[in-house]
Amino acid sequence: MTQFLPIIEELAHAPDHAARAQWLLEVPLAMIIRDQVTIHRLLSAAGFHEGLAYFAAEIAALSATRGRDGLAPSTIRMTREHARIGIQIIARGGALEGARYVQN
Repeated sequence: MTQFLPIIEELAHAPDHAARAQWLLEVPLAMIIRDQVTIHRLLSAAGFHEGLAYFAAEIAALSATRGRDGLAPSTIRMTREHARIGIQIIARGGALEGARYVQN
């Protein structure tokens, strides 16, 4: 028996950054908030810097005070979407290297 919930085990045993990126896109947002220390530790241990940036953007968006329109400030929303695009590229098996797309 392990110390993690089964869904967190998936992240802990992800074979590569593409699998970690897909996990980040699919995990319930409530779990990101609840288990943020464990998730951060696992992403850090894997050296997944892009995943950490996306993770931080999600935490910021989920924790932000919302405006009258019910949305987080536009700077937080734009940062989150930019990070999400990067993670989606990695999840599809590609990575950003500088300003060009690189297929793995």
